[in-house]
Amino acid sequence: MGCCLSAPDDDDAGGGLDPVSGTHQFTIRQYSQTKGIGSGKSILSRYFTVDGRTWYVRFYPDGYTPNSQFVALYVQTLYKPHCRAVRARFTFELLKPDGTVGYARRSDRPCSFDRYCNCWGFRVFVTREALEGADLGVLHGDSIKVRCTVEVVNSRRKNRGGNQARAAAAAAAMAPQSDFAANAMRFLKSGRAPFDVKFSVGGTVFEAHGLVVAAQSEWFATALYGHGDEGRWAEAGMQCITISDTTPEAFEGVLYYIYHDELPEELIKASGDEAAMTRELFDAADMFLIERMKRMCASRLRRFIKEDTVRSIMELAQAHSCKELEQACQTYLGRRRP
Repeated sequence: MGCCLSAPDDDDAGGGLDPVSGTHQFTIRQYSQTKGIGSGKSILSRYFTVDGRTWYVRFYPDGYTPNSQFVALYVQTLYKPHCRAVRARFTFELLKPDGTVGYARRSDRPCSFDRYCNCWGFRVFVTREALEGADLGVLHGDSIKVRCTVEVVNSRRKNRGGNQARAAAAAAAMAPQSDFAANAMRFLKSGRAPFDVKFSVGGTVFEAHGLVVAAQSEWFATALYGHGDEGRWAEAGMQCITISDTTPEAFEGVLYYIYHDELPEELIKASGDEAAMTRELFDAADMFLIERMKRMCASRLRRFIKEDTVRSIMELAQAHSCKELEQACQTYLGRRRP
């Protein structure tokens, strides 16, 4: 994920249409205990939604860069492949105990949140000395209240193509939504395309289409089709590929995701232990290199972070290199009252 300085786009269009804004307020408790976590390490706010997208704030008590005298604040959106890029302004405000604004900064122009950079903010937001001083009056009871406002601007580029550009945009807007995925799924379920690969997991045999599982998972792609010109793995020539280190239930969930592009809700509920089943799916997604499924499971695991689970969930996140889930656990621990 990219983290960049707040800077204007070179060709800001102006004339934004139908801006959508949202505000999220949160409290950083036990501020003194957050100092010393290290530069470049952040504390995350809870998620909030603006314009149908998920956002959260990153607070860097020791600064974004080494030896910085400034605390940093960034706002980040969860990027998904099907989401369009958006341009948004953002404002950070530090509030006094009575709710008035003690200090604020606003991005000077809309910034582009896209697949290349989904995180923007201020590396030099305010000095720690000023933040902790009496003049601003924003540190009270070892807590700091932060308010973040995000304004998504659906900007229009300067018209360089005249009526032809407008006509092309109108035609594109009238085009029906693609039904390729639905048609492909319907065809595969019809049985007219026979399964061509089998997997044995814990004594249970699963059938699948090699091209489908390979398209969703680099692990399956390598297992079935090898590394480029190197040929297939030996296992791929067997009648049934044996897979260990996961359970039949988790593997069933992986196949469900591969074919439906969503988590297996019925399987999770039928397990009787949603938290445990989500952990298994998280493990399996990491094992089979399905990053989107892994992140979806990580997001779901956030629901189960509490006093008696936070340590085990953090260990799980660390074992599978999931920084967002690990940070969520650290934020929970940082917010606990003594």
